[in-house]
Amino acid sequence: MASRKYTLLIDQDDVLAEYIQGVTKAYNEKYHTNIPASECVSWDLYRVFGEEVETVMHEPDLFRRLEPVKNALEVFERLYRSNRFEMYIVTAANPVCVPAKMEWIKKYLPFFPTERMIFCQRKYMIKGDFLLDDGMHNIEDFKKAGGTPIIFNRPHNELSGQGILRVKDWLEFEKLIMQLCCVDEREQDVEKAI
Repeated sequence: MASRKYTLLIDQDDVLAEYIQGVTKAYNEKYHTNIPASECVSWDLYRVFGEEVETVMHEPDLFRRLEPVKNALEVFERLYRSNRFEMYIVTAANPVCVPAKMEWIKKYLPFFPTERMIFCQRKYMIKGDFLLDDGMHNIEDFKKAGGTPIIFNRPHNELSGQGILRVKDWLEFEKLIMQLCCVDEREQDVEKAI
C-alpha cells in the first residue's frame, strides 16, 4: 500500500510573506507617520490606520516588495521536495494584485508550479487535509468544512482559536506536520506487518 499524500494548503499573506509589516511600512512612507507593525493586534487594519489604509493595502507593488517570513522559504521547499505532500498556496487577493502575488512566488519559490496557486475568498471551499493560515475566519470555516486548520501565530490572532492547533513559526510547523503525517505511515507499517 503506497503512503498517502496529504494535501497542505498554505496561505501567502502573513504566513509566507510579511503582509502587515509591508502595509505598515507603505502607510508610514505615504502618510509620514511612524506606526509600528506591533500595533496591528486586530484583523481590522482600519482600527489601527483609519480609512486611508485602503490606499496602500491593495497596491500591486506592495505585494511585490513583501519580505519573506523567517524560515518560510526553506521549510516550504523542504516540505515540497519531500514528496510527502500535495501542496497549494491558497490566497485571497484583489484581482489587480493577482499578477504581483504570482511574481512574488516566482521570485522566492521559483521551483513551485504556478498552477498550484489558488486565488479565492472562500478557502474552506478548497479540499485539503491541512490549512496553515493566520486569518481566524479562514481557520474556523476550514474546521467546519472538515479539514484540520493550523493557526500561524500573529499578533492579530493570539487571543483567538482556543483548542485549534497553533504554531509560532515555520520550524514549529515543519515539526508538527511531519509528526501528524508520520502517524499514518506508522499505522500503515503495522498493517503491512500483520
